[in-house]
Amino acid sequence: MTLPQLIVFGYLFFVAIGIALAAVGRLRPELISPLGQMLNFIMSHRITRIALFIVWWWLGWHFLVGVTVR
Repeated sequence: MTLPQLIVFGYLFFVAIGIALAAVGRLRPELISPLGQMLNFIMSHRITRIALFIVWWWLGWHFLVGVTVR
């Protein structure tokens, strides 16, 4: 297995884990909070909305703008 294949399989593994956790949250909400309910709780605090905005801006700046400006 080559390195690019390993990277793709690693990403697919994490996507599959995320989908499985979302399904468990929807089917068994007593085990894991559903994603929408968790996001509503997180986004109800002002500081987390600000932190999420800053992280999103940082990711966009470093991975999108850096490539196009050079």
